[in-house]
Amino acid sequence: MQKGSTNSLNNSCMPISVLTLTYQRHHLLEEAIQSFLEQEDFEGSEMVVINDSPDVKYVFDHPKIRIINLDKRFNSIGEKFEWGYKQCKNDYVYRLDDDDLLTKNALYIAVEAIYPLVYDVYGHLDYDIYRSQYFYYFSDNQYEGYTGSTNNGNIYSKKYLDRIVFPRISFGEDVDITFGHNPSIYTISLPTMIYRWGMNTYHVSGMGNVSNEEMRNWTDSIIKKEEGEIVLNPHFKEDYYSKIEKPQ
Repeated sequence: MQKGSTNSLNNSCMPISVLTLTYQRHHLLEEAIQSFLEQEDFEGSEMVVINDSPDVKYVFDHPKIRIINLDKRFNSIGEKFEWGYKQCKNDYVYRLDDDDLLTKNALYIAVEAIYPLVYDVYGHLDYDIYRSQYFYYFSDNQYEGYTGSTNNGNIYSKKYLDRIVFPRISFGEDVDITFGHNPSIYTISLPTMIYRWGMNTYHVSGMGNVSNEEMRNWTDSIIKKEEGEIVLNPHFKEDYYSKIEKPQ
C-alpha cells in the first residue's frame, strides 16, 4: 500500500484514540495537539486530553479533540492512564505524552499495521499492543537521530487494558503496562512518534524511582504555574518534520 493513500483502507472505521495526559505545560500540549491535527482525517479518530491540574482549564474547540479538565489530581500516572483510556471511544488507544509528537503519517502507519492483522481468513488475528521499533529523538528541539525505549508510540487494545491491573506508580508504570502482563505485541517497522527531552521542563522519567508524593512536589516546585482558563493555540515552534527528513 502506498503511504499517504487511504483508498484500500476502510475509512469509515478507524478505531484509534490518541490519549494525552497533561499537567501544567500548555505550551507543549499545543504542539502535541498540532501533531494530531497534521494527521490524515480518518473518520472516527480522536484525541483525548486529560488535564488533572485543578487550577487551570484548557479550552480548544475541535470536533475530534476532547479536553477533559478535572478538579482533582490523580495520585499516580498509572491511575491517570487507567482513567483516561476509559474515556476513549475507540478500540485502540495510542499513548502520546504531552511533550511528545506524532510523526507526519503516524495514524496512517498505525491503521495500516492494525487493520490487515485484525482479521485473517480463519477469523480474529489481533494483538494486544502495536509499537514501533524506535522513535525519532529530539533534545532541546534538536534532532539527534532515532532510538527506542518503553513507549515508542505504543497503541494498546482496550481488550488488553481492560484485563490488566494498573500499577499505582508514576515511575516505570509504562514498563508494567507494556510488558508486565504477557501481552502479544506486533512491531511496526516505521516510527510513529517524536520523543522530546529537555526544553526546560520536567520529565517524570528523569526523576528516578521516587514516591508519588515526591514526584508531585518536585513537579510543582519547578513549574511556572498556570491558572484560570487558557484557550489553546495549537502550533509547532520548530519545523520538526523537515528536520527528520534532512539527511544526517
